[in-house]
Amino acid sequence: MHQVSDGKFPDNSPVEVRFPRTEQQEQGDRSAWPWLPGSILSQCGPDEWYVCVEVRELAVLRDGRRAPRRTASRNLYYPCCYRDSSEIRPRAGDRPVPGTDGGAGQ
Repeated sequence: MHQVSDGKFPDNSPVEVRFPRTEQQEQGDRSAWPWLPGSILSQCGPDEWYVCVEVRELAVLRDGRRAPRRTASRNLYYPCCYRDSSEIRPRAGDRPVPGTDGGAGQ
């Protein structure tokens, strides 16, 4: 059954998401992972979202190999992850979507 979005992070909204840039970070303290730009693909549960991490250096080719520096954007595959609300925040400088409380009080 498809979950209905609660409006906190609407689909396609720009966010920052905790995500490790390196294997060393991945093995370390999750709360120390950097905040990286991303966008919400969908809400998966009451407090869970599927997020695309929009950092070119982390993108790969279709077969999973690291992408060479001048690879065309249309040929890049960005990492995606599941995160709860503690690991997602509105992207700095972006305004909340009208009709939601995204970013209220921040």
